[in-house]
Amino acid sequence: MSGVRESGGPWRKSYDVNDERAQVSTIYWEPTAKNENALKFFDAFARSVVGYSDHIREAGKQLPISMNAKAVLDALLSVMDGKSGRCDPSLDTIARRSRLSRRTVVRQLNVLRELRIIDWVRRTVKTGNARGEGPQRQQTSNAYFIDMLKLPIEIVRTLRQKLGARLREKVRHLEGSGSVPNRMAIKAERLLKSVTGALSATARRDGASRRALAGSSLSSRLAHMYAGNPDAIREHEEMLSLSSATSASAKLALYPVLRTEREVD
Repeated sequence: MSGVRESGGPWRKSYDVNDERAQVSTIYWEPTAKNENALKFFDAFARSVVGYSDHIREAGKQLPISMNAKAVLDALLSVMDGKSGRCDPSLDTIARRSRLSRRTVVRQLNVLRELRIIDWVRRTVKTGNARGEGPQRQQTSNAYFIDMLKLPIEIVRTLRQKLGARLREKVRHLEGSGSVPNRMAIKAERLLKSVTGALSATARRDGASRRALAGSSLSSRLAHMYAGNPDAIREHEEMLSLSSATSASAKLALYPVLRTEREVD
């Protein structure tokens, strides 16, 4: 499934499959029984993206939308529903249809998103686990969509030229969920959370130990301070006993008594 975390929990900014924010299916064509208009849109859109890539290409540099990115886009369009615009294949399905590795698919999806060609919403489903018996939600496949309001104007103009009145430019603002995390990002986040959790647990234990030690007896504090070393504990106790029986001369030196001039004489 797309975006499933190995630790079982969902990524940030993910929505339940039934959440209104996850309902991003949009069509820009008149639906028909045989999907003729949808197929024309898919063809025109793919051609427009190729033309746009060539248009923004810098001299002497590679195309910003590579053949791999085009293959990923074609894979998405091949599974997009012609009547509803629904498109939620797993990463493995995209990889199989584009004949690319999963890692390459993730990389090219992010490229297409950065260029505002496509976008997606990460979705979650309930696991059915009882509380305390594992994660309550897990990531399922992304819902992919085309946002006409975010498309580069060059692509929109080409679509208007190719489709004319057949193009439905629905005004609907859709919010995506950010980049698709690869497996290294998943492992990095899981490691960071485990380390943070371990440090927090250690800090809580240390805090509780310090509070308990502060309210304990002197012998308990000394035993903790000197790790149970009897000689060190005995020396400390002797030092304490000496300091508690300070001589008169020592007291005078530490706390001199104010004298009048007559007493001095």
